[in-house]
Amino acid sequence: MRIVIFGDGLWAANSLLPLAHSGHEIAAVVLRHIPSDSSLEQAARNLNVRILQPANVNAPAFVEEIKSMTADLGISISCNQILRQPLLTSTRRGFINFHAGKLPNYRGRNVINWALINGESEIGLTAHKVDTGIDTGDIVLQRTLPINWNDTYGDLLQRIVEHFPALVNDAVSSIENGNLVTQPQRHHRGTYFCGRADGDEWLDWSDSSLNLFNKVRAISRPGPGARTLLGDKEVIVWKAAYDPWWPTYIATPGQVVGRCDDGVFVKTGNSTIVLKEVQVANGPCEKPTWPIGARLGVNLLSLVHSLRNRVQELENQISSDPKSYGATSSLH
Repeated sequence: MRIVIFGDGLWAANSLLPLAHSGHEIAAVVLRHIPSDSSLEQAARNLNVRILQPANVNAPAFVEEIKSMTADLGISISCNQILRQPLLTSTRRGFINFHAGKLPNYRGRNVINWALINGESEIGLTAHKVDTGIDTGDIVLQRTLPINWNDTYGDLLQRIVEHFPALVNDAVSSIENGNLVTQPQRHHRGTYFCGRADGDEWLDWSDSSLNLFNKVRAISRPGPGARTLLGDKEVIVWKAAYDPWWPTYIATPGQVVGRCDDGVFVKTGNSTIVLKEVQVANGPCEKPTWPIGARLGVNLLSLVHSLRNRVQELENQISSDPKSYGATSSLH
C-alpha cells in the first residue's frame, strides 16, 4: 500500500522501517512542527522518503498536497494535532491512529503517565480509525502490556516503543489483506485525560503513600520529576519505594520519620514512603540522608498566617509614616 505517516519520536521511527521493509510505499513522512527529537526525520532520510513539516496539518493547501499523493492510507503515530474531516478523506482508506492507551479508557494526552498515576496493572496499545472525535474511532487492533509494581515512566515507555512496530505492521497488514474487523468503542465507558502542565508535578504529602509512589514513578525520567520543598530549596524526587504492608498511622505529613540503607522514610497522609534518589536545588542526584524531623513541602496554614502577619506589619508601618512609603491614603 501507499502510505503517508504523521508522527514523532522513536515509536514512529521504529514503525517506519518495518513498513518499508514489508513492501509498503511510504509516500511521505509528516513531522510535528516542533519534533520531540530527530529520530523520525533521520529514519525518513535513511529511506529517502519525502519529509513534510507543516505548522497546520489541516490547512487547505496542505490537505490538497496530501490528496495529490493518492495515498491508500494515512497513519498517525504520536501526531500532536487533531486531524479534521478534509484531511481524513485525503487518502483512499482514511487514517489509522496508534495510541498508547486501552481505548475507550485513556483517551487524550500523556496517557502513559496517567496510567501509572492511576496504578494500572496493564496498559493498552490500540490501533483505531480516526474520526472527528479524539481517540473515539472504531478499534482496529488492541493489545496489552503489563505494568509492573516498580515500573517508572522510562521503563514503560521503553516497553511500549519496543512493541509498537509489531502493532503497526499487523494492523496495516490486516487492512491490506481485507481481514479488517473493527469494533465500535463503548463510549459510555470511555475516560479522557488532558495533557499535564507545569505545576502538576508537585507532591502533596497529605495524599496516600500509594498515590505519592505512583506519582513519583509516573513522572520520573524522561519526565520532569516529582517536586517538593526542603525549607526554601526545591527538591526533585526521582525514585521512591512503598510497601502496602507498612503500618498506617496519623502523624505530620512530609516529615522525615526514619532512615534506612536506601534513603529516608517520609510520613504521608496514611503511611510512609521511602525516598531513594533526590536532587536538591539543581545539585547532584543522590540518596537523601536528611535527619529525622526534617520537613518537606509547605504548611499552608502556617504560611497563610505568616503572610497575614507580614501584611498587617506593613499596613501599620505605612499608616504610621505614609510619606516615607509614598502613600496618599490609608489601606483598606
